[in-house]
Amino acid sequence: MSQRLLLSLLLLPVFLRAQTTTTKSVEKAAGEIYKLAGPSVVLIEVYGDDGKVSGSGSGFLVSADGRILTNFHVIAHTKRATVRLANEDAYDAVNVIDVDKRKDIALVKIKAVDLPFLNLGHSNFVQVGDKLFTLGNPLGVFQNTLSEGLLSGIRQMDGYKMFQLSAPISHGSSGGPVFDARGEVVGIVEATISEGQNLNFAIPIDYAAGMLSSKEVQPLSAFYEPEETKQPSEVAAPPKEATSAASPSVSIKQDAFTYLGTKILVWTKEDAEVELGKPIDRRDAIVNNAVVGDIYKYNSPVPNFAGIELNINRANKKVVAAYFYYAGTVSWKSVEEKLGKNYKKQKMPNGRPMYIYQFQGRTVAVIVDSANNIYNLGVW
Repeated sequence: MSQRLLLSLLLLPVFLRAQTTTTKSVEKAAGEIYKLAGPSVVLIEVYGDDGKVSGSGSGFLVSADGRILTNFHVIAHTKRATVRLANEDAYDAVNVIDVDKRKDIALVKIKAVDLPFLNLGHSNFVQVGDKLFTLGNPLGVFQNTLSEGLLSGIRQMDGYKMFQLSAPISHGSSGGPVFDARGEVVGIVEATISEGQNLNFAIPIDYAAGMLSSKEVQPLSAFYEPEETKQPSEVAAPPKEATSAASPSVSIKQDAFTYLGTKILVWTKEDAEVELGKPIDRRDAIVNNAVVGDIYKYNSPVPNFAGIELNINRANKKVVAAYFYYAGTVSWKSVEEKLGKNYKKQKMPNGRPMYIYQFQGRTVAVIVDSANNIYNLGVW
Protein backbone atom coordinates (compact mmCIF):
# COMPACT_ATOMS: atom_id res chain seq x y z
CA MET A 1 0.00 0.00 0.00
CA SER A 2 1.42 3.37 -1.00
CA GLN A 3 2.10 6.03 1.61
CA ARG A 4 -0.31 8.39 -0.18
CA LEU A 5 -3.18 5.87 -0.08
CA LEU A 6 -2.44 5.02 3.55
CA LEU A 7 -2.47 8.70 4.48
CA SER A 8 -5.83 9.13 2.68
CA LEU A 9 -7.38 6.26 4.62
CA LEU A 10 -6.07 7.56 7.92
CA LEU A 11 -7.53 11.01 7.23
CA LEU A 12 -10.94 9.70 6.10
CA PRO A 13 -12.47 9.46 9.61
CA VAL A 14 -11.29 13.00 10.32
CA PHE A 15 -12.93 14.21 7.09
CA LEU A 16 -16.20 12.45 7.92
CA ARG A 17 -16.25 13.97 11.40
CA ALA A 18 -15.64 17.38 9.87
CA GLN A 19 -18.60 16.88 7.53
CA THR A 20 -20.85 15.92 10.42
CA THR A 21 -19.78 18.94 12.43
CA THR A 22 -20.44 21.23 9.47
CA THR A 23 -23.92 19.77 8.92
CA LYS A 24 -24.90 20.34 12.54
CA SER A 25 -23.64 23.89 12.41
CA VAL A 26 -26.13 24.96 9.74
CA GLU A 27 -29.25 24.41 11.83
CA LYS A 28 -31.71 27.26 11.37
CA ALA A 29 -34.04 29.12 13.69
CA ALA A 30 -37.78 28.65 13.16
CA GLY A 31 -38.14 32.21 11.87
CA GLU A 32 -35.40 31.69 9.31
CA ILE A 33 -37.04 28.50 8.00
CA TYR A 34 -40.35 30.36 7.71
CA LYS A 35 -38.77 33.24 5.82
CA LEU A 36 -36.86 31.01 3.39
CA ALA A 37 -39.58 28.41 2.77
CA GLY A 38 -42.74 30.52 2.90
CA PRO A 39 -42.65 31.75 -0.73
CA SER A 40 -42.56 28.12 -1.97
CA VAL A 41 -45.62 26.83 -0.07
CA VAL A 42 -48.91 26.95 -1.99
CA LEU A 43 -52.64 26.68 -1.31
CA ILE A 44 -54.55 24.25 -3.53
CA GLU A 45 -58.30 24.87 -3.88
CA VAL A 46 -60.44 22.15 -5.47
CA TYR A 47 -63.89 22.52 -7.00
CA GLY A 48 -67.06 20.46 -6.96
CA ASP A 49 -69.31 19.73 -9.92
CA ASP A 50 -71.20 22.99 -9.28
CA GLY A 51 -68.05 25.05 -9.84
CA LYS A 52 -67.73 26.11 -6.20
CA VAL A 53 -64.70 25.53 -3.96
CA SER A 54 -65.36 22.24 -2.15
CA GLY A 55 -62.07 21.81 -0.28
CA SER A 56 -58.47 22.87 0.01
CA GLY A 57 -55.02 21.55 0.82
CA SER A 58 -51.39 22.58 0.78
CA GLY A 59 -48.41 21.82 -1.43
CA PHE A 60 -44.90 23.05 -2.10
CA LEU A 61 -42.91 23.95 -5.20
CA VAL A 62 -40.01 21.65 -6.07
CA SER A 63 -38.92 23.27 -9.34
CA ALA A 64 -38.82 26.74 -10.87
CA ASP A 65 -41.16 25.67 -13.70
CA GLY A 66 -44.09 24.95 -11.37
CA ARG A 67 -43.82 21.35 -10.17
CA ILE A 68 -45.61 20.89 -6.84
CA LEU A 69 -45.68 18.01 -4.37
CA THR A 70 -48.87 17.42 -2.38
CA ASN A 71 -51.10 14.58 -1.15
CA PHE A 72 -53.03 12.51 -3.66
CA HIS A 73 -56.18 12.85 -1.56
CA VAL A 74 -56.03 16.63 -2.02
CA ILE A 75 -56.66 16.32 -5.79
CA ALA A 76 -58.29 12.87 -6.02
CA HIS A 77 -61.93 13.98 -5.97
CA THR A 78 -61.87 16.92 -8.37
CA LYS A 79 -61.52 17.68 -12.06
CA ARG A 80 -60.55 21.29 -11.53
CA ALA A 81 -58.25 23.11 -9.10
CA THR A 82 -56.59 26.46 -8.47
CA VAL A 83 -53.08 26.89 -7.05
CA ARG A 84 -52.51 30.08 -5.08
CA LEU A 85 -48.93 31.15 -4.41
CA ALA A 86 -47.75 32.95 -1.31
CA ASN A 87 -47.43 36.16 -3.36
CA GLU A 88 -51.20 35.85 -4.15
CA ASP A 89 -50.70 34.84 -7.81
CA ALA A 90 -53.27 32.20 -8.86
CA TYR A 91 -53.02 29.48 -11.52
CA ASP A 92 -56.17 27.71 -12.76
CA ALA A 93 -54.49 25.27 -15.17
CA VAL A 94 -53.37 22.43 -12.88
CA ASN A 95 -52.18 19.13 -14.34
CA VAL A 96 -50.80 15.89 -12.89
CA ILE A 97 -47.35 14.46 -13.60
CA ASP A 98 -47.29 11.42 -11.31
CA VAL A 99 -49.10 9.89 -8.31
CA ASP A 100 -48.47 7.20 -5.71
CA LYS A 101 -51.90 6.34 -4.32
CA ARG A 102 -50.61 3.89 -1.73
CA LYS A 103 -48.38 6.50 -0.12
CA ASP A 104 -50.80 9.39 -0.82
CA ILE A 105 -48.37 11.44 -2.93
CA ALA A 106 -49.11 13.52 -6.02
CA LEU A 107 -46.79 15.56 -8.24
CA VAL A 108 -48.75 18.27 -10.03
CA LYS A 109 -47.74 21.16 -12.29
CA ILE A 110 -48.77 24.70 -13.11
CA LYS A 111 -47.55 26.66 -16.14
CA ALA A 112 -45.01 29.05 -14.67
CA VAL A 113 -41.34 30.06 -14.74
CA ASP A 114 -38.78 31.39 -12.27
CA LEU A 115 -40.70 30.37 -9.15
CA PRO A 116 -39.02 29.92 -5.74
CA PHE A 117 -38.79 26.24 -4.85
CA LEU A 118 -37.62 23.94 -2.06
CA ASN A 119 -34.77 21.47 -2.26
CA LEU A 120 -35.51 18.01 -0.90
CA GLY A 121 -33.51 16.53 1.97
CA HIS A 122 -33.17 12.85 2.88
CA SER A 123 -35.77 11.38 5.20
CA ASN A 124 -33.73 8.24 5.92
CA PHE A 125 -31.39 10.38 8.08
CA VAL A 126 -34.22 11.58 10.36
CA GLN A 127 -34.35 10.01 13.84
CA VAL A 128 -36.95 9.84 16.58
CA GLY A 129 -36.55 12.89 18.81
CA ASP A 130 -35.41 15.21 16.02
CA LYS A 131 -37.00 18.66 15.88
CA LEU A 132 -39.36 19.12 12.92
CA PHE A 133 -41.38 22.00 11.47
CA THR A 134 -44.51 22.03 9.30
CA LEU A 135 -45.72 24.82 7.06
CA GLY A 136 -49.21 24.80 5.57
CA ASN A 137 -52.62 26.42 5.20
CA PRO A 138 -54.99 25.35 8.03
CA LEU A 139 -58.67 25.52 7.00
CA GLY A 140 -57.56 26.98 3.67
CA VAL A 141 -57.49 30.52 5.10
CA PHE A 142 -54.55 30.75 7.52
CA GLN A 143 -51.93 30.73 4.77
CA ASN A 144 -48.33 29.84 5.69
CA THR A 145 -48.83 28.73 9.29
CA LEU A 146 -45.62 27.40 10.91
CA SER A 147 -45.76 24.67 13.58
CA GLU A 148 -42.94 23.07 15.57
CA GLY A 149 -42.68 19.63 17.15
CA LEU A 150 -40.67 16.42 17.36
CA LEU A 151 -40.53 13.20 15.40
CA SER A 152 -42.42 11.02 17.87
CA GLY A 153 -42.08 7.73 16.02
CA ILE A 154 -41.62 5.94 12.69
CA ARG A 155 -44.62 3.69 11.99
CA GLN A 156 -44.80 0.77 9.59
CA MET A 157 -47.85 0.96 7.34
CA ASP A 158 -48.97 -1.33 4.51
CA GLY A 159 -45.88 -1.28 2.31
CA TYR A 160 -44.36 1.97 3.51
CA LYS A 161 -43.38 3.93 6.63
CA MET A 162 -44.90 7.06 8.15
CA PHE A 163 -43.46 9.74 10.42
CA GLN A 164 -45.49 10.39 13.58
CA LEU A 165 -45.18 14.06 14.56
CA SER A 166 -46.01 16.09 17.63
CA ALA A 167 -46.20 19.27 15.50
CA PRO A 168 -49.86 20.40 15.31
CA ILE A 169 -51.52 19.69 11.96
CA SER A 170 -54.93 21.05 10.96
CA HIS A 171 -57.37 20.38 8.15
CA GLY A 172 -56.10 22.21 5.05
CA SER A 173 -52.43 21.56 5.83
CA SER A 174 -52.42 18.19 4.04
CA GLY A 175 -49.69 18.15 1.39
CA GLY A 176 -47.51 20.78 3.04
CA PRO A 177 -43.76 20.34 3.69
CA VAL A 178 -42.11 18.99 6.85
CA PHE A 179 -38.66 20.44 7.57
CA ASP A 180 -35.82 19.26 9.75
CA ALA A 181 -33.83 21.70 11.89
CA ARG A 182 -31.60 22.56 8.90
CA GLY A 183 -34.62 23.70 6.88
CA GLU A 184 -34.51 20.73 4.48
CA VAL A 185 -37.75 19.05 3.37
CA VAL A 186 -37.89 15.57 4.93
CA GLY A 187 -41.61 14.81 4.68
CA ILE A 188 -45.05 15.64 3.30
CA VAL A 189 -47.83 16.38 5.78
CA GLU A 190 -50.50 13.66 5.61
CA ALA A 191 -52.66 14.93 8.49
CA THR A 192 -54.08 11.50 9.25
CA ILE A 193 -55.96 11.45 12.57
CA SER A 194 -56.09 8.11 14.41
CA GLU A 195 -57.07 7.15 17.94
CA GLY A 196 -55.20 9.12 20.56
CA GLN A 197 -54.32 12.74 21.27
CA ASN A 198 -51.98 14.79 19.05
CA LEU A 199 -51.17 11.97 16.61
CA ASN A 200 -50.16 13.60 13.32
CA PHE A 201 -48.43 11.94 10.40
CA ALA A 202 -46.21 12.73 7.43
CA ILE A 203 -44.88 10.79 4.45
CA PRO A 204 -41.07 10.51 4.28
CA ILE A 205 -39.81 12.63 1.39
CA ASP A 206 -37.58 9.87 -0.01
CA TYR A 207 -40.73 8.18 -1.35
CA ALA A 208 -41.43 11.26 -3.49
CA ALA A 209 -37.86 11.89 -4.73
CA GLY A 210 -38.07 9.30 -7.50
CA MET A 211 -41.24 10.87 -8.90
CA LEU A 212 -39.46 14.12 -9.81
CA SER A 213 -37.95 12.52 -12.93
CA SER A 214 -41.43 11.79 -14.37
CA LYS A 215 -42.32 13.93 -17.38
CA GLU A 216 -45.75 12.98 -18.79
CA VAL A 217 -48.40 15.57 -17.98
CA GLN A 218 -52.07 14.55 -17.68
CA PRO A 219 -55.24 16.44 -16.71
CA LEU A 220 -56.74 16.16 -13.23
CA SER A 221 -59.69 14.30 -14.72
CA ALA A 222 -57.41 11.37 -15.61
CA PHE A 223 -57.01 10.65 -11.88
CA TYR A 224 -60.51 11.62 -10.75
CA GLU A 225 -62.10 9.33 -8.15
CA PRO A 226 -65.73 10.01 -7.15
CA GLU A 227 -65.95 10.67 -3.44
CA GLU A 228 -68.04 8.22 -1.46
CA THR A 229 -71.06 9.96 0.00
CA LYS A 230 -73.53 8.97 2.68
CA GLN A 231 -76.98 10.41 3.27
CA PRO A 232 -77.88 10.28 6.96
CA SER A 233 -81.49 11.23 7.44
CA GLU A 234 -81.74 12.86 10.88
CA VAL A 235 -78.88 14.17 12.94
CA ALA A 236 -75.94 14.97 10.73
CA ALA A 237 -76.75 15.15 7.04
CA PRO A 238 -73.51 16.25 5.35
CA PRO A 239 -73.35 19.60 3.59
CA LYS A 240 -74.66 19.14 0.03
CA GLU A 241 -73.07 22.23 -1.47
CA ALA A 242 -70.75 20.29 -3.76
CA THR A 243 -73.20 18.01 -5.56
CA SER A 244 -76.84 18.55 -4.75
CA ALA A 245 -78.82 20.97 -6.89
CA ALA A 246 -81.56 20.85 -4.26
CA SER A 247 -79.47 22.28 -1.42
CA PRO A 248 -80.31 25.98 -2.02
CA SER A 249 -83.99 25.14 -1.33
CA VAL A 250 -83.20 23.66 2.10
CA SER A 251 -84.08 26.12 4.84
CA ILE A 252 -82.26 26.50 8.14
CA LYS A 253 -85.27 25.18 10.06
CA GLN A 254 -85.56 22.11 7.82
CA ASP A 255 -81.88 21.12 8.06
CA ALA A 256 -79.63 23.57 9.91
CA PHE A 257 -76.55 21.36 9.58
CA THR A 258 -76.74 21.12 5.78
CA TYR A 259 -77.82 24.74 5.37
CA LEU A 260 -75.04 26.26 7.46
CA GLY A 261 -72.50 23.90 5.92
CA THR A 262 -73.10 25.64 2.59
CA LYS A 263 -72.35 29.03 4.16
CA ILE A 264 -68.74 28.25 5.10
CA LEU A 265 -66.39 30.71 3.36
CA VAL A 266 -69.54 32.50 2.11
CA TRP A 267 -71.24 34.17 5.08
CA THR A 268 -69.98 37.20 6.98
CA LYS A 269 -71.11 38.04 10.52
CA GLU A 270 -73.73 40.38 9.05
CA ASP A 271 -75.08 37.58 6.82
CA ALA A 272 -75.35 35.27 9.83
CA GLU A 273 -77.32 37.82 11.83
CA VAL A 274 -79.99 37.98 9.12
CA GLU A 275 -80.79 34.28 9.74
CA LEU A 276 -79.77 33.80 13.38
CA GLY A 277 -80.22 37.20 14.98
CA LYS A 278 -77.65 38.89 17.20
CA PRO A 279 -75.07 36.61 18.89
CA ILE A 280 -75.57 35.90 22.58
CA ASP A 281 -71.90 35.20 23.39
CA ARG A 282 -68.39 35.41 21.94
CA ARG A 283 -65.00 33.74 22.51
CA ASP A 284 -61.60 33.81 20.80
CA ALA A 285 -60.72 31.35 18.03
CA ILE A 286 -57.11 30.31 18.68
CA VAL A 287 -54.66 28.55 16.33
CA ASN A 288 -51.10 27.85 17.51
CA ASN A 289 -51.56 30.17 20.52
CA ALA A 290 -52.62 33.08 18.29
CA VAL A 291 -56.11 34.60 18.15
CA VAL A 292 -57.18 34.31 14.50
CA GLY A 293 -60.94 34.72 14.73
CA ASP A 294 -64.10 35.09 16.79
CA ILE A 295 -66.53 32.32 17.71
CA TYR A 296 -70.05 33.71 18.09
CA LYS A 297 -72.84 31.77 19.81
CA TYR A 298 -76.44 32.07 18.62
CA ASN A 299 -79.80 30.83 19.80
CA SER A 300 -80.80 27.80 17.77
CA PRO A 301 -83.75 28.12 15.34
CA VAL A 302 -84.37 24.36 15.54
CA PRO A 303 -85.37 22.41 18.66
CA ASN A 304 -82.84 19.54 18.45
CA PHE A 305 -79.86 21.91 18.82
CA ALA A 306 -79.07 23.44 22.21
CA GLY A 307 -77.05 26.18 20.49
CA ILE A 308 -75.10 27.09 17.36
CA GLU A 309 -71.64 28.69 17.08
CA LEU A 310 -69.96 30.20 14.02
CA ASN A 311 -66.19 30.65 13.74
CA ILE A 312 -65.52 33.85 11.79
CA ASN A 313 -61.96 34.48 10.60
CA ARG A 314 -60.60 37.96 11.30
CA ALA A 315 -58.55 38.08 8.10
CA ASN A 316 -61.25 37.43 5.48
CA LYS A 317 -64.32 38.10 7.70
CA LYS A 318 -65.87 34.80 6.55
CA VAL A 319 -67.37 31.87 8.45
CA VAL A 320 -64.75 29.09 8.46
CA ALA A 321 -66.53 26.58 10.72
CA ALA A 322 -69.89 25.90 12.37
CA TYR A 323 -70.51 24.04 15.65
CA PHE A 324 -73.80 22.53 16.81
CA TYR A 325 -74.57 21.67 20.43
CA TYR A 326 -77.08 18.98 21.34
CA ALA A 327 -79.17 18.62 24.47
CA GLY A 328 -77.73 15.15 25.13
CA THR A 329 -80.72 13.28 23.72
CA VAL A 330 -79.17 11.69 20.61
CA SER A 331 -76.95 8.63 21.06
CA TRP A 332 -73.62 8.13 19.29
CA LYS A 333 -74.79 4.67 18.23
CA SER A 334 -77.70 6.10 16.26
CA VAL A 335 -75.39 8.58 14.53
CA GLU A 336 -72.82 5.89 13.70
CA GLU A 337 -75.57 3.77 12.15
CA LYS A 338 -76.48 6.66 9.84
CA LEU A 339 -73.00 7.96 9.02
CA GLY A 340 -71.22 4.61 8.93
CA LYS A 341 -67.86 3.58 10.37
CA ASN A 342 -65.62 5.32 7.85
CA TYR A 343 -64.24 7.73 10.45
CA LYS A 344 -61.01 8.55 12.29
CA LYS A 345 -61.16 8.52 16.08
CA GLN A 346 -59.33 10.97 18.33
CA LYS A 347 -59.42 11.63 22.07
CA MET A 348 -60.06 15.16 23.26
CA PRO A 349 -57.92 16.63 26.11
CA ASN A 350 -60.84 15.97 28.49
CA GLY A 351 -60.89 12.30 27.47
CA ARG A 352 -64.02 12.48 25.36
CA PRO A 353 -63.81 10.70 22.01
CA MET A 354 -64.16 12.65 18.75
CA TYR A 355 -65.08 10.98 15.45
CA ILE A 356 -63.88 12.62 12.21
CA TYR A 357 -65.71 12.14 8.90
CA GLN A 358 -64.93 13.52 5.44
CA PHE A 359 -67.94 14.51 3.32
CA GLN A 360 -67.61 16.12 -0.14
CA GLY A 361 -64.67 18.31 0.76
CA ARG A 362 -65.91 19.09 4.28
CA THR A 363 -64.72 17.74 7.62
CA VAL A 364 -67.41 16.71 10.11
CA ALA A 365 -66.37 16.16 13.75
CA VAL A 366 -68.68 14.42 16.24
CA ILE A 367 -67.96 14.75 20.00
CA VAL A 368 -69.81 12.62 22.56
CA ASP A 369 -70.39 13.14 26.28
CA SER A 370 -69.76 10.80 29.23
CA ALA A 371 -73.09 9.04 28.55
CA ASN A 372 -72.06 8.38 24.93
CA ASN A 373 -74.62 10.84 23.61
CA ILE A 374 -73.86 13.53 21.04
CA TYR A 375 -72.55 16.69 22.67
CA ASN A 376 -71.23 18.63 19.70
CA LEU A 377 -71.02 18.47 15.90
CA GLY A 378 -68.57 20.61 13.96
CA VAL A 379 -68.25 21.20 10.23
CA TRP A 380 -65.51 23.09 8.38
